[in-house]
Amino acid sequence: PQQPLTRPGAPLAAADAVEGAAVAVYFSDVSRWYRGEVASVNNDGTFGVAYEDGEEEEAVPLEDLFHELQAGPPPASSPPPAAPPPAARPPLGMPAVERALEGVGLERYAAAFDEQGCNLRR
Repeated sequence: PQQPLTRPGAPLAAADAVEGAAVAVYFSDVSRWYRGEVASVNNDGTFGVAYEDGEEEEAVPLEDLFHELQAGPPPASSPPPAAPPPAARPPLGMPAVERALEGVGLERYAAAFDEQGCNLRR
């Protein structure tokens, strides 16, 4: 008899869903994952799956296909990778704003505010 999987691997990507690919599929009526392999790639975007126990399905959607993992407890979690160091940024403040506005024209920018009644000139 086929031993059900305790958990699947990652979702199967479309590029990996080729004939012969090992997969895991969840059966909600028995609340278990089962191993199989892609038996066919259908024109409608579904896949034929042949299960280890001899059963077959003709139209399994991609979102139901997962990479298989062996039965057993999940692996011990490893610490997440360290975050990369932050990129160097220029200091913020008015000098940085003024430099950014030089391409637009600081005087033209300030004049637009003056027209609206906001006096930016000191």
